[in-house]
Amino acid sequence: MRCAIIVLLLLGAPVRGGAIPDKDALVEKPAPRGNFLIRPFHDKPVAILAAIQVATVTWDNVTTRISENRGSFELNPLMRPFAHNSASLIAEGAGSVWISAFVADRMRHSRSVVLRKTWWLPQVVNLTFPLYGGIHNTVQLNR
Repeated sequence: MRCAIIVLLLLGAPVRGGAIPDKDALVEKPAPRGNFLIRPFHDKPVAILAAIQVATVTWDNVTTRISENRGSFELNPLMRPFAHNSASLIAEGAGSVWISAFVADRMRHSRSVVLRKTWWLPQVVNLTFPLYGGIHNTVQLNR
């Protein structure tokens, strides 16, 4: 009787085939939310880096405008034509933040292991230039 109960319990228990997860499989890949423009900002780490990047771009733009009002000029030859207009500085900053967040989001949800592990790189690289510009302008303003 005891053996029959054990056999019934063993045979009656649901059995699932345990598939071994692939080491290259994505650990967490949430379903895409939002449209093409706001999708990168639904991912929390990408959004945090984007917020830091917005702060550094704003700092660089404000100090650039203050420096130009005191007689300095933009050192970056690509930005020099746009540095006299605040709207173009804002558009350039917003565009660079969005592009780097978009690339980082695509890298974060890529099938490539290397891209998934270095998803933060485009945002950090794009963060360093306005950070340097803000530091440089602040030092120049304090002289």
